[in-house]
Amino acid sequence: MWLWFSKLGSPKWFYELSGKWLPWLIGPMALLLIVGIIWALLFVPPDYQQGNTIRIMYIHVPFASISLAFFPLMALAGTITLVWRMKLADIVAKTAAPLGAWFTALALASGSIWGSDIWGTWWIWDGRLTSMLLQFFLLIGVISLRSALEDAEAAAKACAVLSIVGCINVIVIKYSVDWWNTLHQPSSPFSLSNEAPNPPEVWIPLVIMIFAVYLFFAVSLILSMRNEILVRERRSEWVQQLVQAT
Repeated sequence: MWLWFSKLGSPKWFYELSGKWLPWLIGPMALLLIVGIIWALLFVPPDYQQGNTIRIMYIHVPFASISLAFFPLMALAGTITLVWRMKLADIVAKTAAPLGAWFTALALASGSIWGSDIWGTWWIWDGRLTSMLLQFFLLIGVISLRSALEDAEAAAKACAVLSIVGCINVIVIKYSVDWWNTLHQPSSPFSLSNEAPNPPEVWIPLVIMIFAVYLFFAVSLILSMRNEILVRERRSEWVQQLVQAT
């Protein structure tokens, strides 16, 4: 297991292996996106209160869900960087931050569009919305901190610490609707019963979209990591050979 762990920390080994993963990720991602979007737009019945506005859920919920994964991922990668000083772990932390900012921004934007129709306002200082906005600024802070520090090792350590601290806000986001009386509704349970708040014809395409967005995140992260590896390892022999071969 330790041999596999040490191999995974090698940028060259990961670059070669991830090239084999991508086709197996892109195919299912595209299929799930097509099925989920068509199902959500054409076959999900209008909500008895929200009407067709409910269809925004199939974009907002997946983006909001995946956005909560970034700080734990960056914190884990940062911890590995601090303890074992693995290059690949720092590459994960660096490439995940911009992606996290984009996913969080999309969650905020889609939520505001949804809220403008349901709540009658684009924004309110609700516990869930405010903590999610704070996450966006924290991610921008991680990106800015890495850019501001010229010493790559010092930047990696500083961003690792900030990422670990940022996990506290993820807990706040998760439980904000329980801790405070807010406009944002709590999570709705899934049920196989047609009499449930979210019957199967509503939540099945939502699950499909969540899986599709998670695969989209995985593909985006791998592509970003591969690009960062080439930039960092551009003077190494294996990258030079790769450039000559292409």
